[in-house]
Amino acid sequence: MEEIYIESSIKDKFKKEIFLEAASRFGINFADTIKLDGFQNFVFLGKRESKNVILRIAHSSHRSKDMTLAEIEFISYLADSGMTVSKALLSNRGEYVEVIELVDNCFIATVFEFAPGRRAEICVESDIFYERIGRFTGKMHKLSKEFSPIQKRYDWTDNAAVTKFQNYVPNEMLQHKLELIISQIQSLSRDRDSFGLIHGDISPGNYLNHEDHPSIIDFDQCEYSWFASEIATSIFHETPIPFIITDVNKRKTITKRFFSNFFQGYSKENTLSRSAIDAIPLFINLRQAIVIGLIHRSADMDNFDNWSDWNKEALTFYINNLENDIPYIDLDFTSL
Repeated sequence: MEEIYIESSIKDKFKKEIFLEAASRFGINFADTIKLDGFQNFVFLGKRESKNVILRIAHSSHRSKDMTLAEIEFISYLADSGMTVSKALLSNRGEYVEVIELVDNCFIATVFEFAPGRRAEICVESDIFYERIGRFTGKMHKLSKEFSPIQKRYDWTDNAAVTKFQNYVPNEMLQHKLELIISQIQSLSRDRDSFGLIHGDISPGNYLNHEDHPSIIDFDQCEYSWFASEIATSIFHETPIPFIITDVNKRKTITKRFFSNFFQGYSKENTLSRSAIDAIPLFINLRQAIVIGLIHRSADMDNFDNWSDWNKEALTFYINNLENDIPYIDLDFTSL
């Protein structure tokens, strides 16, 4: 997957003292912690009362206390409705969210239950695993229709990757293409059966495989958007770029296998209209634009020639697709 990192300006503000304070407030033995990969947050595996937990620390410019509480409220609702999710844990002071105040900014700390399983590999997991991911997603979307939160998450148009795209990406053609994508999306129906609160990033980076049972983690990107957008994100990340799989038909076969199994599970829990499914390629284009923006935000663009071949090929592929109106994967999902 793309190498997307936390912004360097945020990295510079994160000091060891912040981590120690956050760990202390949640009763985590900081000597046993392991730093994990995180492209938006600082994430650590630690122990509390001999149990593994996940400590997540976000800068307030990325996520506010209220938005974090809204995320936790959604997770709790799903858990109370019988879904297997990693719930948030209370701090020593009985708070789900601890704010680490600094002189001119602050960090938001939360702790979640540890989910079992290994990191899933792109496009090689079993049919039943993909079906179970689809079933989880379908059930979540069905429950989302009935969710009436106290704290409300943001709408998809307020996603920083969308609102700051022009700041990240100087290419005017790409800016124009994103404007067109947004305009097309905004013309879609926002009815109860197609639009609601979604996870926002159901992809191999956020699902674990425990004996062919998925654990969906990290709801940090949850937002109000179309259910089809959620499915498009999964398809995008489960379909290797041509640099990895050069054969066009093999790429299509990989995507068909993932989608057919995913949607078989999804349909056991929720129903999407044909028009919603027909919008999947549009949302894949939105995802390409978002990833382009995040790469520009995170990477040293002046050092492009020294990037890994994979990263250079991926960014070039996404940009070429959007600039020339080339489908990411040329399939009619309504007929699969």
